[in-house]
Amino acid sequence: MEKENKLPWGLRDTLLVLLGLLVAGYSTGLVFRVSGWQLSLVYRYLLVGLAQAIAVLAGLHYFVRWKNGLGFSALGLKAEGVGRAFVAGLAGGLGLFFLVIITGALLQTMFPNPSPQPFADLVTNARGPADLVIPLFLGTVLAPLTEELYFRGFLFPALRDRYGLRAGLVGSGAIFALLHLDLWRFLPLALGGIGLAYLYDRTGNILASIIAHATWNTIMILLLYFALRWV
Repeated sequence: MEKENKLPWGLRDTLLVLLGLLVAGYSTGLVFRVSGWQLSLVYRYLLVGLAQAIAVLAGLHYFVRWKNGLGFSALGLKAEGVGRAFVAGLAGGLGLFFLVIITGALLQTMFPNPSPQPFADLVTNARGPADLVIPLFLGTVLAPLTEELYFRGFLFPALRDRYGLRAGLVGSGAIFALLHLDLWRFLPLALGGIGLAYLYDRTGNILASIIAHATWNTIMILLLYFALRWV
């Protein structure tokens, strides 16, 4: 028997948006290599991030608004319960930060001296607060907004609708981690993705996971920046 209120998009739609994200990112990077533009790494990150964000938002607009005639409330963007979602997001983001830090520390005892993420290099190489503007924008605004709308608002419900809650949580978290292209940090990132999906499922408001993601990233960025200056 078919479920009532069945989700109007399916896994094929989520994969097409994901493909658009990948194509946008790799195409932008390819333009830099082919054209020979001499842009610093931070500006390359910014342009790739913007290209990916545009691809994701365009895909979501097509499948949610244009194809199915729905508002972005279908992705969890709701006006009601904003205060509760904000508080839940702050608490969830702090909890996820500690979860990821502890998991990463345990992994480091087994696999010491992992290579740093390229994004982490942007932060650690910052010479002053002005150099943090773009990394903070990417990590606390652009990534939380676009990644939560896609991974938690779009992909997670499609997986949950077809395979159930547990598979939706684990599947969306695993895909989220894989897209960061960092095998060593796969487990911490997957756990973080699962936590963000669980937060969205419990609150029903994607703002909670956006705030949590932004909180997690902000703490990590500031910790990376100030840790080297305190040593």
